[in-house]
Amino acid sequence: MSAEVFVSYSSLDHAQVSKIIERLRKAGVSVWMDEGGIDAATLWSEAIVEAINDCKILIMMVSSHSTDSANVVKEVMLASESSKTILPVYLEQADIPTRLKYQLTGIQHSEAYSLTPDELLDELLRGLAKNGVTVPGYETTKTTASSQSPSHKKRRGRQIQWKLPAFISLLLGILIGWLSTRLIENSAPTKSTAPILNTVIKLPVEAPLTDSTLMPLGSGRSNIAISNDGTFVVYTAKTGTDSALYKRLLDQDKAMLIDGTEGAFAPFISPDGQWAGFFANNKLMKVSMNGGTPQVLTDAVNAYGGSWSETGRIIFSEKEGNSIFSVDEKGTNRTLIAKTDSAFPNVLPGGRHIMVTSRENAQSRYSIDLIDTETGDAKQLIFDAGTPQYLSSGHVVFCRKSDLYAVEFNPFTLELGEERQVQESVRTEDKFASQFAVARDTGTLVYLAGNFGGLGELTWIDRHGTATPLDFTHKFFATFDLSPDGSRLLIQIWDPNSSVWLYDLKSKLETKIESSGSDGFKGWPRWHPHRESFTFGSRKENINDLYSRSLESSTASKLIQGEPDIDIIEGIWTSDGRKCVYFKNTKETSGDLWIYDKETKEHSKLIATEKPEWGPRISPDDKWVAFTREKDGGEYEIYVIPLTGGTAEQVSLNGGEEPIWSPDGTELIYRNGTQWTGRPVKASNVLAWGDPYVIFEGNYINAPGHSYDISPDGKRFLVVKEVHEQGDSLELNIITNWSSKFAQ
Repeated sequence: MSAEVFVSYSSLDHAQVSKIIERLRKAGVSVWMDEGGIDAATLWSEAIVEAINDCKILIMMVSSHSTDSANVVKEVMLASESSKTILPVYLEQADIPTRLKYQLTGIQHSEAYSLTPDELLDELLRGLAKNGVTVPGYETTKTTASSQSPSHKKRRGRQIQWKLPAFISLLLGILIGWLSTRLIENSAPTKSTAPILNTVIKLPVEAPLTDSTLMPLGSGRSNIAISNDGTFVVYTAKTGTDSALYKRLLDQDKAMLIDGTEGAFAPFISPDGQWAGFFANNKLMKVSMNGGTPQVLTDAVNAYGGSWSETGRIIFSEKEGNSIFSVDEKGTNRTLIAKTDSAFPNVLPGGRHIMVTSRENAQSRYSIDLIDTETGDAKQLIFDAGTPQYLSSGHVVFCRKSDLYAVEFNPFTLELGEERQVQESVRTEDKFASQFAVARDTGTLVYLAGNFGGLGELTWIDRHGTATPLDFTHKFFATFDLSPDGSRLLIQIWDPNSSVWLYDLKSKLETKIESSGSDGFKGWPRWHPHRESFTFGSRKENINDLYSRSLESSTASKLIQGEPDIDIIEGIWTSDGRKCVYFKNTKETSGDLWIYDKETKEHSKLIATEKPEWGPRISPDDKWVAFTREKDGGEYEIYVIPLTGGTAEQVSLNGGEEPIWSPDGTELIYRNGTQWTGRPVKASNVLAWGDPYVIFEGNYINAPGHSYDISPDGKRFLVVKEVHEQGDSLELNIITNWSSKFAQ
């Protein structure tokens, strides 16, 4: 006999949930739950789907863990689309994320945290009986569809999660039937009545999707491509310390290595599906999907994406020289289209216009722009957005703050329509490089679940490479700063915008101390030498300012005022608390370092070049400032300059970013991809450098700003290890017919 009640929960709440379920079962209620923990499952199994289909009611155990669980969200959505009654049980006070508000808002619920076990049991039994569940000693009321909560009345098709190959057979049948009757239009989106279908495909353990840790900060690229007809994907896979391209047919279980593509990134597919373009070793290349040796087409120094037009030309972006170029399919007739700091070009029908992601004069702001390939003229299309992809149905799909949106768009009149959210929590790297792809003709969406930089675990690493995780909740951690005594941590967390938290490493207490609003973020926290105060950056109305605040106060004061096109992000203090070295971002120079004197209220330029400088760190003796600078060709290197100004000296030899001085000032540490390098130094009026050496290696998250720190004794490093509670990095998610969300 099938269970009448399905329990959806996070494995992190297993101990608490088990006690509640045990009491329900003793009361005679038939309950189904995954005893091993839903989050531990490698796939959302057919057993779970069957159990939800057979149940009368789904109980969601609401907590901060379950609302962050991708599998719990899937279960609730499937229950909702199957017209099952949903009963939320709040284990703690928790906010409902946007993706679940449709299913949970306005529903009767139980608050376990405010009730005794007996009170909770009685309330649950009454609620279950009222909704048709057999409960001994309670009168059962038969539930009909018309008695459902208003949040369950509006249905747009059943949402299904299947394992391959069973899913593929159904998917291909639906796609063939759909495509045979569908007209490809260039105006309004298609109002399809076909069901929305979700599935997950496994990527081989030996070839997982490439992530940002293999590349320096600022080199975020999209690493997934899908053919226009939606039959196969090409993705960049990690192969040891390198990368290569793999092809995966959606009706097969295996991925195939594409020979000769070592070092490849940012793939894109020709309109006919016969070729894949990609970049490697500062070259634009192509390779046949039927096998063969890759062909070099042209130079592409520090490239940021390409697009293959129906006219046979390839459009690509180069960071070097901030240029957009085009070449033909043979690599000849190279033409400069525009000089612009843009990335991820996407060619529109007819080839006259392309969409790009353009920087809006600050590291944290981007927009989607239209570029006329004949004139080179550009105009803004969508603000605060990036990684655009056009669909033949008349949509542009794009990312914004790790979420995917779609907007109706006519590529000929260039008119925009209604904007709607398509999918939450898509893995996003730097520069709005979201890991997703959309088949232009069918609309099939493929994406990697996650958020900006990936869900992380705070971890200590000693100088031998031994890892010791900290017992904190896994979150989307960004930049952070250890207190001088090492007992507390100021940390920026994406939730979903950006907020500042205080972590006590001894008591394990996590406290949000600065919350972000809908118009921006708060982040880049840094300790003041007076340990009970700190500085942070705050964006409001598209302007970044630098604020100062005491932990004893709830009110922050503005320290440095930003302006339009001039953003202030990060401030680092001298040991006496008088001077602050801060990052100032302008359109002309992309990023400079300035000094603010707290006593005189004066601002002075430390260094400003045509290339960006960022991530300053002041030496313990207050004489030197280490920072990261971008060089010609897009590489990143570490430099040191006197605090009083002067000539900057390059310290790293083969790349580096995120410099940190050892507490005693005898060593400068920096990271280069997966390596942490130390370089001995004797500091006086001049610096005498020793030979660099590798301290440890590891595949740890590289977020904007400093994403590691050093303990006060210099023996350990605090890093963030990526975890996969919300969308395993070895899984790609597929959604078909998502445009039905636009149907009213």
